[in-house]
Amino acid sequence: MLDINTSQNQYLITIDYGTQSIRALVFDGNGQLITKIMHQVVPYEVPQLGWAEQDANYCWQQVCEVLKALWRESNITPSQIVGVSLTTQRNCVIHLDEECRPLRPIIMWPDNRRANKLPPFSPWWKIAFGVIGMTKRLSYFQGESECNWVMQHQPEIAHQSKKIGFLSAWLNYKLSGVLVDSVAAQVGYLPFNYKKRQWGNAWAWQWEAIDVTREQMIDVVEPGETLAHISEQAQSETGLIAGTAIISAGADKACETLTSGTASPNVASISLGTAATVSITQQNYREAFRYLPAYPSLVEDSFINEIILQRGFWLLSHFIEQYGQEDVQEANRLGVKPEEYICRRIADIQPGCNGLIVQPFWAPGVIYPGPEARGSIVGFTPDHTRFDLYRSLIEGILLSLKQGVARLERISPEKIDLIRVSGGGSQSDVVMQIASDVFNLPCERVQTHETSGLGAAIACAKGVGFYDTISDGAKAMVKHGKRFEPGENAAIYQEIYRTKSSKIYSYLKSFYKKY
Repeated sequence: MLDINTSQNQYLITIDYGTQSIRALVFDGNGQLITKIMHQVVPYEVPQLGWAEQDANYCWQQVCEVLKALWRESNITPSQIVGVSLTTQRNCVIHLDEECRPLRPIIMWPDNRRANKLPPFSPWWKIAFGVIGMTKRLSYFQGESECNWVMQHQPEIAHQSKKIGFLSAWLNYKLSGVLVDSVAAQVGYLPFNYKKRQWGNAWAWQWEAIDVTREQMIDVVEPGETLAHISEQAQSETGLIAGTAIISAGADKACETLTSGTASPNVASISLGTAATVSITQQNYREAFRYLPAYPSLVEDSFINEIILQRGFWLLSHFIEQYGQEDVQEANRLGVKPEEYICRRIADIQPGCNGLIVQPFWAPGVIYPGPEARGSIVGFTPDHTRFDLYRSLIEGILLSLKQGVARLERISPEKIDLIRVSGGGSQSDVVMQIASDVFNLPCERVQTHETSGLGAAIACAKGVGFYDTISDGAKAMVKHGKRFEPGENAAIYQEIYRTKSSKIYSYLKSFYKKY
């Protein structure tokens, strides 16, 4: 391990390509954020209702622009950078030809199209899935696969695709000229064996479920290892020095979980972003729900058990956009963000919002929630205002995540006694206190807002020799922020959870199945 004190002029860059923005983040070996440049990006285009696509070259251009702005607007020089890491949003699928040129726009993760012409299973797999009652869920899984949709609707592109991967692989290629990706970035509808941290073996059922071949898959590297090096072409486009090491990190949620949980099995990591997640990290591969995989962690030989609400704090933003123009105008007048203004207004509303309960399953899932799931709002009366609705949305997200925590505790090697919270929702003291009351546990913020960027920087620090392991790097580089303890409302929320919110899905499930 290097002496970090002697490396004070040696910095790490994380490129964090998120849904709404791209960031160039410069960290030192102690985890201190030295500087950052952030540009807003166009998340995706919508050529048809329900689609979400983005031009791959647009994504690369954003990387180039944010790095050039870094050199222009800060005192950091390219010669001070000893390692580069990349983290991106998950499951953004790209099809490449034999010269690694994009054959079509990237299908971004919010895309809602579905395939309905599904690859057939062999008779023995049909029998096996029928016996265990997974036939409908696997059909849903197949329909969700972007590759199956392309094969059905754009077969010429599917057959021309030499390689198929994710946004992270494309950006790594543009940085280095080498098509490679991180093990911890392979979260999506491709035939990856999460337990073995490699592509599935030849007889795995996923190869029949998804219309791709092993030859089309991209080589992967464990987090903290060298992926490649900056190419001369990338130097000319970004200003990074050719030969600088590119270190394998992982997808945004994996990086957030590393930063929030610091690889401690007694800590649950919660992200209150566009999607909302709760996760734990452990060394043994165990599934929270049968057939819901545990994903590779950035930490050596460890796995992340994650339960996700695809529509997390997106819900609050969506309802503000649809129904809160008056609130947006008032927030603008006060010079604050609409979400901040609304959190001020809901602070004095009583827990449970006078019987208003939200089940936030606006997007279903394969395993949890099931493919039949829908969102619901229960308990409206004439006395409720839009601020009651705003608070009930926040409570509904947190109460659903509480169910996730309860499920994860069944497989956790240690009792969960602390929650660390990241994402945009965590910046509100009101939300953090509601969270502590709902979970009836202490809730801590991570000191930096750039949790996914710091997680990638920790992997980078290990890769360039600052630390012997990623776990060592996490313990040294992560600092924790304000802590919230359960208050007088905690008992009220435990009763709401026990008698109402935990039961809504089971009550409505048969109704959902009719639609």
